[in-house]
Amino acid sequence: MKLNQKIYKNLTGEPFLEQDIEGQKVSFYDMNETSYLTQYAGRGKFAIWTTNGGDDYKVLIEKSYYEALQPFYEYNVNKIWLDFLTSASGISRKINFWFLVPTLSLYVIVALLATIFLPDIVLQVLLGLIVVVFASNIVQTRLTSKKIKEANFKAQEQIRESLGAAEFDALIQAQEEHYKTYFKFEEQEEASDEETIELEAKEIENKKEDK
Repeated sequence: MKLNQKIYKNLTGEPFLEQDIEGQKVSFYDMNETSYLTQYAGRGKFAIWTTNGGDDYKVLIEKSYYEALQPFYEYNVNKIWLDFLTSASGISRKINFWFLVPTLSLYVIVALLATIFLPDIVLQVLLGLIVVVFASNIVQTRLTSKKIKEANFKAQEQIRESLGAAEFDALIQAQEEHYKTYFKFEEQEEASDEETIELEAKEIENKKEDK
């Protein structure tokens, strides 16, 4: 499974933490030292898992977020998360196979029969097939999303059991506090900028009056 490949390729520096989880390498990179900080942390996304499709994973994470939620990124929890990512990849491949092969087979067979036996309405038949393929893709996407959400919920429950309910709930609270603290800081910066603009505007007006 390939995940956020572009980010994976751009993470070429030294990670601040490395883990070997049953042959799978997980490296952690400080988001604050990259150009991705504003792009992702600014939208509330503080951790991004990436992989090139092999057993090498790179996690781009905002440093204060990691410090606040470190138990969420320890060996046992990461093992559960890697199992989920593997499971999600398998779910996607399986459902794609279930839908892709029958849909393509139906398209080719019906298009061929229409070309031979119904040449006068072959265009209408092909348009109908396109509608069927489109509908099939919608069902496929929804089913894949549903199954992956179920696997994600199962992984979260396993993490909860691994950490213990009390610590898990405490970390969820810490996560909420981090969001509040981080974006409060951002708001304070914006407010300071606005105050500076107002002061500059007043200075310009005063200079005009002096003249």
